[in-house]
Amino acid sequence: MESTKAFYDLQEALVQSGCPLCRLRKERAEQYLDNLLWENVNDPGIRQAIRKALGFCREHTHMAISHPGAALGLALIARDVWENILQTSETDPHTAPSPRWRRSAVSAERVLTRLAPQAECPVCIHTQEMEDLYLDVLLEGLTGDAPLLAAYEASDGLCLIHFRRALARARDGEALAALIRVQHAAGQRLVEELDEFIRKNDYRFRDEGWGRERDVWQRALLALVGNT
Repeated sequence: MESTKAFYDLQEALVQSGCPLCRLRKERAEQYLDNLLWENVNDPGIRQAIRKALGFCREHTHMAISHPGAALGLALIARDVWENILQTSETDPHTAPSPRWRRSAVSAERVLTRLAPQAECPVCIHTQEMEDLYLDVLLEGLTGDAPLLAAYEASDGLCLIHFRRALARARDGEALAALIRVQHAAGQRLVEELDEFIRKNDYRFRDEGWGRERDVWQRALLALVGNT
């Protein structure tokens, strides 16, 4: 069931601009946060996972803050995490007597250890699992009757980050060959559009109208690091 939904998600994402995996990763992160903040904010297991991770990563903290109406849920989470931080950073009353400088160093090291995250951001864990699923479904869709090949060929291809991850997960020779061929064609289109953009910035050709190459400099850079 999950892989079937992933297939249709991919089909939809492939017809939109930019890397489809970046788009789906962001959508799944937003969906996870939405479910957490509106339905599961008081779930003991989830709250424990967030405490162990010391909240969310930087990317997903900013994403959570941007959720409309999420203030109360995030306040509950933030209070939980900060209460845990204060408890773990309290001075240990059982520290053995020692010279002042030595006691300070030992105490700082102990507190530093306690304040290190004990788990990964739960949103990152979820989105990575979903990303792996999408990559596997994409690779499977490039073999046999290749149900995703035409859509992949017509798309902007994957960003360099997700192309490398797809290469690492490819186990079928046919899928690997199709993956590389389509990505090479997508990269070649970018180079051709960059050439056209550069040419039209020459004063001799500035009166020519802009086509798809108008924003290629942005798309080419995002294709190196991802859409989001």
